[in-house]
Amino acid sequence: MNAVIFPGQGAQYPGMGKDFYDNFTSAQNIFSHIDEIVGFPLKEKCFYGTKEELEDTFFQQLAILATNLAIFEVFKEKKIKIDYFSGLSLGEYSCLYPAGVLSLKDLVVLIKERALAMQEAAKINPSCMFAVLGVEEEMLRNNEGEGFYIANINSPSQIVISLAKKNRQRIKDALEKIGLKVIELSVSGGFHSPFMEPAKERLKKVMDSLEFSNAHTPIISNFTAKGHTDKEEIKSNLINQLTHSVLWRKCVDYMVEAGVDTFFEVGPSRILRGLIRKINPAIKVINIEKKDDWDSL
Repeated sequence: MNAVIFPGQGAQYPGMGKDFYDNFTSAQNIFSHIDEIVGFPLKEKCFYGTKEELEDTFFQQLAILATNLAIFEVFKEKKIKIDYFSGLSLGEYSCLYPAGVLSLKDLVVLIKERALAMQEAAKINPSCMFAVLGVEEEMLRNNEGEGFYIANINSPSQIVISLAKKNRQRIKDALEKIGLKVIELSVSGGFHSPFMEPAKERLKKVMDSLEFSNAHTPIISNFTAKGHTDKEEIKSNLINQLTHSVLWRKCVDYMVEAGVDTFFEVGPSRILRGLIRKINPAIKVINIEKKDDWDSL
């Protein structure tokens, strides 16, 4: 069985997607349609934007979405049977168009509003994120609420936490004191935590204004770590994803237990491949990031 997985924020880099744009009409069409929807040349940000520009939440989310979908449009030409869709954080939203839940236009509108809502929430609740390496989930769970929240459970050895900016140094010092490696992430807020509560109502209103359909292929939710096709369940899961932990490790375990033996990571970077290797080294992960990857399928 096969699953397609999409990366989320942090996967961006200048030049992403250009290889596919230069070589495939189907990728050109996706980038061009998204440019029309957002009203500015987003593909220029993807291809020629600076690292700093792509770290802005607004441009970052739209640029990764566009690259994910453009590459997927080309990947479809291989006619590989897909049993599940999933993705990390923003990557879960990237599933909505390929799985038939939202039109391309409605998905771009949703991501545009999601990015703005998250930026707004981060201003209300100044916060940041740390990746903590070499830590057991239980140990952090026991201390959750002491100035931080568990935001992502990415692999057996990587957990991401969200915390108030005012607690940044205190938390970093405390974690390093017990021998943990702490890396601050280049994001504008403490996502997947109660810091994002102000964004929920705005996102719900946007979702209610869009036409959702049931998914033709199950989407594995970051919130439940289970497969969903019902449109109302999908909407609820995406809203809850804002303020709850991303259960990526459990998402992968769920798909493997269901029979998935090959994951296709479609989009920029190879982040998910690295995480899956730590979760289950026996599972095959094929990246579709460059034209050479597509050619070698």
